[in-house]
Amino acid sequence: MVSRPLVAALVVATTLAARPAVAQDGGLEKQTMKFLERGSSIYLTGNVTSVFDARAYEKLENGLISTVVVRLWVYPENQPKPTGFVLLHRQCVFDLWAEVYSCALAGPTGRRTYKVKFRAEALKLLTALDQVPVADIANVDVDQRYVVAAIAELNPVSKETMAEVRRWLSDGAGGGLDRGGSFFGSFVSVFVNLKIPEADRAVRIRSQPFYRPRPKAK
Repeated sequence: MVSRPLVAALVVATTLAARPAVAQDGGLEKQTMKFLERGSSIYLTGNVTSVFDARAYEKLENGLISTVVVRLWVYPENQPKPTGFVLLHRQCVFDLWAEVYSCALAGPTGRRTYKVKFRAEALKLLTALDQVPVADIANVDVDQRYVVAAIAELNPVSKETMAEVRRWLSDGAGGGLDRGGSFFGSFVSVFVNLKIPEADRAVRIRSQPFYRPRPKAK
């Protein structure tokens, strides 16, 4: 089966924005993301780079671990319950002696480790969302509009959050949408009522609407 990109509804530009646009509505960012249908999944490409400010970026080379937790939901537009949920856990630490960054990335596709030389490379590993599987195609109806909601936290300190992260990652993608959706809240909770646990920084991001186009008749 040949994969085909999903159509971004009501969006003229399909190129990923270099930096997300920040809306004046309580810190919510609106970001143009890319979506791809491949095999049995919907894949997302975007970034959470804005969770780092200049100070946090400078601190990447202080020899302490930097942790980023990203939560991604896929919602039918104007509906409260998600049809997809993914949690990503990423860490990088600068080895002062070897002068390299050791990074570990964990998510629905497993855990991978990397060693990179430059701070910009470590930042990219911590914040890039490169074809992340966010939903099963079976749960994404043709012609229905969907949006992605994301929350990224830098160095979260909530024990409850980190305990749930560990439980989710130990279960892998089999943790269950119901558990992820119920623990992390409905669409209204994410964008209106959610009190983000204490962290060095946190950002909320919303994608443009997208949909699966109806296959053309042969």
